[in-house]
Amino acid sequence: MKSSKGFSLMETILVIAVVGIISAIAAPSIISQRSNANLRDAVSMIRSDFEMARSRAIRENAFVPVLISADGYTIFIDNGPGAASGNWASDVGERILCNAKLPPGIRIDLTQTTFTVDHRTRFDGRGYSANAGILFVLSSNGKTATVDMNNRFGRVTSTY
Repeated sequence: MKSSKGFSLMETILVIAVVGIISAIAAPSIISQRSNANLRDAVSMIRSDFEMARSRAIRENAFVPVLISADGYTIFIDNGPGAASGNWASDVGERILCNAKLPPGIRIDLTQTTFTVDHRTRFDGRGYSANAGILFVLSSNGKTATVDMNNRFGRVTSTY
């Protein structure tokens, strides 16, 4: 037999087939892990923004509402006209601290969210939550995580 300088066609086809089979087996797991990582990142972002809202309420000694929608939330300092009455609206001149949109494939399930008044909460100047509840965050693969503010003291916790 002559000395061979390369791979035969059969060896190349066999290697390509093995790599294809391994990729087909591993792809769903990799996609699921990526979706789970996106969910954890989104919940971490929500929790840190809510904690920032609580600290700003204490620092500014003002109401800081969080208005929640299915694809994100808005946080602002409610110290303009109507703030004393608690109008929960971003009036002219009030600073918006955060206008966050969730990443693709991640959404807030408004049907399960347990805030007692609409889909919003607010921190007062002492850092207490005026509308406690639990926020449910869903990923595209059906996994659920929560951001829990179900206490009157404004503490924010999360579970994955």
